[in-house]
Amino acid sequence: MSAKKSMLLRAALSLSVVAAAATGAVALSTGAHASTTVHASAAVASKLPPSASAAPSSHAAAPTASGSAPPSSPPSGRAAATKPAQRPPATSAGSPAAPVAVHTPPTPLAASQLPDTAAALWKPIATARTEAVSRPVGLNECVSVQGALEWQQQGYVSSFNTPGIQDSFTFTDVADAQAAYQSVLNSMATCQAQSRALQAKADIPADAQVSRTASVAGGTAFLRKWNAVAGMSAPGEQSNHYYVVHDGTVLTVFQFVEMSQTPHPYNTADDQATLTTIASQLTAASADH
Repeated sequence: MSAKKSMLLRAALSLSVVAAAATGAVALSTGAHASTTVHASAAVASKLPPSASAAPSSHAAAPTASGSAPPSSPPSGRAAATKPAQRPPATSAGSPAAPVAVHTPPTPLAASQLPDTAAALWKPIATARTEAVSRPVGLNECVSVQGALEWQQQGYVSSFNTPGIQDSFTFTDVADAQAAYQSVLNSMATCQAQSRALQAKADIPADAQVSRTASVAGGTAFLRKWNAVAGMSAPGEQSNHYYVVHDGTVLTVFQFVEMSQTPHPYNTADDQATLTTIASQLTAASADH
């Protein structure tokens, strides 16, 4: 099974909350048949996936819309993808090498800290999942993160039945995390052209628009508005909001989807304050570790 198919919650262009009424299962999906419908909040809360701390045999989560099952923790389908050994290798002289620092992702953002929370009333979906990674992780059609040691993901659902996802990646050192952050910025700089190329290939008017909406030290926010091509995204008119933050050895991306029919449109004029809040919270949470 590929890394792309084995993920629990793919942080993608237009992630979707899938409500499987027949089975009572709830999952996020970026498959070609993704849906944006969801049970009422109470039903969602009562049918969340098991905690990441549960035994692997208890992680029998329902297949996503693309037909692949979410991974267990530790993940299945990633051969030899394990956490770095805690015991340092011996040097040529036979003595232990210097200990390698153990980097941990920040605590997931609280629902109250997410964008437009007064109207969106965000709720977390289960608890965060953490797994070792050995392959690139795609965040949308334009962006992937490479070289991380560990990946933590937390999903959320809004009162509008739209999804949000926080992806945090830990690296061996600050330079690698900084390089990954710059790679995300570079990819988003060309995302408008890439998105329009996808639209043209799908015979959809090539009208995608990508803009940078805010920036702080070590953080940048982006907006993509387009009629999405089904695949990693649910199809249809939507806005994708991205908040990218680099702090030390950790790169975090929070994103949420706003479908055209969302009754309370998010005002990107608030993105400077939103990004500032997210960056300060992630920095403080990382420092607590």
